[in-house]
Amino acid sequence: MKFSAVVLIIPEEDENRAVGILKHAGATGLTILKGKGLRHNERKTFLGLGLERKESVLLCVVEKQLAMRILRSVKTEMKLDEPGGGLAFSLPLGSVVGIGLAQMQAFRREVEEDL
Repeated sequence: MKFSAVVLIIPEEDENRAVGILKHAGATGLTILKGKGLRHNERKTFLGLGLERKESVLLCVVEKQLAMRILRSVKTEMKLDEPGGGLAFSLPLGSVVGIGLAQMQAFRREVEEDL
């Protein structure tokens, strides 16, 4: 079985909704990281400092075929095509350890539903 890492970078206030979308699309687990986003065209405050946006980075490892389904769901439901909506991408993984049998079976069920 081949795996991909799906990464979603979104405004922090959209985190709970994104978690639900990822799980509904087939992710069986995920990791959430907190961050700050800076943009090249950021607005300046009266002190000349840039405004930072709090962001969440959601990372999940899924079976390769599930990655596209998850990206399609996230793109549509999170409206990633709109400015400030966020960013999602997947990366192929060469080797993965630590995925249990129950999670492998869950991936297989999800893939079989797509067929």
